[in-house]
Parts: sequence; structure tokens; C-alpha cells
Amino acid sequence: MTASQGEGTFFPLFTIISNNFNKDLYIVKHIFSGFEKLNHTENGFKLSERAEMAAGWWFYDIYVSRDFVTKIFQQLLPEGVRDKKSATIKITDAFQDQLRKHGSEAKIKMHGDIPFAATWWAWLMR
Repeated sequence: MTASQGEGTFFPLFTIISNNFNKDLYIVKHIFSGFEKLNHTENGFKLSERAEMAAGWWFYDIYVSRDFVTKIFQQLLPEGVRDKKSATIKITDAFQDQLRKHGSEAKIKMHGDIPFAATWWAWLMR
């Protein structure tokens, strides 16, 4: 599934699971805006249009552009990470740490099987 906005195509990369929607939404936007500034990217991410609630928890997705996700991978993955599982853990841990540092109890996980990232996983496996 992709989401289009203007000229770019966005792909779901993360799912956020939150029990304090307003607080965590602000923190998530702040963190990803910071990554955009750090990587000199504009409009690199967007949030899903709808959030779903189940058992007191909010679920919503973060969509990213190809350019932005490439920069995230380059910035967060240390040299020597060669497998999909390790890369996934490193990236989600980095964002989870940022959530904690900003006082959020939200959880972040990779969205689905991430088929769009196959080219980056192939690059990591070299």
C-alpha cells in the first residue's frame, strides 16, 4: 500500500501504538521533523489519515518517501549490519529511544513485511 501526496509517493515504514494519542502524536511529529532537518529533507514523512483505537490503544502509521527512508537507513545503520533482522532492530530501537527521551510511552514497530525496502535489504546483504 502506498500513499501519494503531491509529487511524491509514500510507503508505510512504522506503526505507532499509543495510549496517549495527543501527547505521543506531538512527540512523533517532533522526532520525525528533527530527522528531516538533520537530513535536509522536506516532506519526507506523513502520518496515516486515520488512527484506529482498540482496547484503549491508538494505532497509526508513519509513511515515508524513498529519499527519506534511504537517509534514515544511512544515518542509523552502523557499518557491518548485514541482515534484515538486525537492521530492523537497530532502526526501531533508535526511534524507540527517541520516544523514551521525549517522555513517551508509545511503542514503535516496523510496518508489515516492508517489501518496498527490499533494495536496501539487498544492499545490506552484500
